[in-house]
Amino acid sequence: MRNIGIAGFGTVGQAFFNQISKNHKNFKVIQIAVKNIKKKRKVNLKNIKVTSKVQELATNPDIQVLVECIGGSSGAAYKLVKTALENKKHIITANKALLAMHGNELVKLAEKNNVSISYEAAIAGGIPVVKAVRENLKYNNISKIYGILNGTCNYILTKMEKEGKDFSLVLKDAQKLGFAELDPTFDVKGIDAAHKITLLSSLAFNVPIKFSSTYIEGVDKVELDDFRFAKEFGYKIKLLGVAERKKDSYEQRVHPCLIKEDSEIAKVENELNAVVIIDDMIGKTVLIGPGAGGKPTGAAIVADLIDLNRGNINLPLGNSISQSKKLKNIDILDSSFAYFLKIVVKDEVGVMRRISDILARNKISIDQQKQEHSNKRGYATIVIITHKIKEKIVLKAIKEINNMKRINNKVKFIRIEG
Repeated sequence: MRNIGIAGFGTVGQAFFNQISKNHKNFKVIQIAVKNIKKKRKVNLKNIKVTSKVQELATNPDIQVLVECIGGSSGAAYKLVKTALENKKHIITANKALLAMHGNELVKLAEKNNVSISYEAAIAGGIPVVKAVRENLKYNNISKIYGILNGTCNYILTKMEKEGKDFSLVLKDAQKLGFAELDPTFDVKGIDAAHKITLLSSLAFNVPIKFSSTYIEGVDKVELDDFRFAKEFGYKIKLLGVAERKKDSYEQRVHPCLIKEDSEIAKVENELNAVVIIDDMIGKTVLIGPGAGGKPTGAAIVADLIDLNRGNINLPLGNSISQSKKLKNIDILDSSFAYFLKIVVKDEVGVMRRISDILARNKISIDQQKQEHSNKRGYATIVIITHKIKEKIVLKAIKEINNMKRINNKVKFIRIEG
């Protein structure tokens, strides 16, 4: 398996090419598909066929392994990978969106044609989490897998906390440094992390890939004073992807969380990623490393390529997709959390009592509470940490509080991850 085609020759494609050209002479890139064939590149492509017709790679009989670095959940990437699998080519991809949206179909096609889809580079960059779960930890009865799966969001939250800059300013800094795209929607809205946790959930629990079942909430509503209040209660704020199995049900979710400041991943800062896997045999496994960038992602592609060359042709999901379990997906409304509630109210006698009455009526108990004068004259900010309660109950109580005449803004809430 030494003849390789590369589709897409941006940061990741070039990093992969440079790594195998320098360190792995036994592999041979024979064709590369690029968007602009006339563009000058700082790599030596002598004796390599370069084309702008990407679909040629899917039917080239000399290509045994196709490395897909185009990106996108449909269009050219989907057509290319599907055709290549039909032509019995192994696929290595960094494209989490493609697999999250079309993974079940593509995995079935790979199994039918006795070829593989390898995607270590699609989740957490240089962290070998796919291999760890698929080939080792999966058989230890994983109950939960969670972590920081988007370096852009982790960078933004770190800088907001450390430097006291608001979201929009930090986002602009991240774009200048190349940590965020010009259109950062997939990152800051949590969609990128949702693609990844969907795949990890399928790997860990042997369920079909189902992106539509993943609850998604981004970081664009996190405010500066949220960090200060969180710190006073002993927490940090992180965007987490979480997949958890509970008997015959499971949940997939992405949202900002308060986590204890002394926990392992609370210390993971800037563009780094972290994944925590909890199982019955080992307990807790923590993997930390660079989650994006040309070199880490290129290295993950190389690792998959070497595995193929050794004859380690794994089923993409660890088991045949025909053996997937049909577990019920848990709606986040039926999940239970402790909550951070931030309420800005008119600074008047009796307001806090009314809020307490609403919480008590909904059987929501208060663990901790703080009140201080707000920046807005005549108002106070109340922060409450609740005990664990179902989300649907908390949302009902929040709606009642929002209907109070003395409320300045809608109640802000952030879930607390245990």
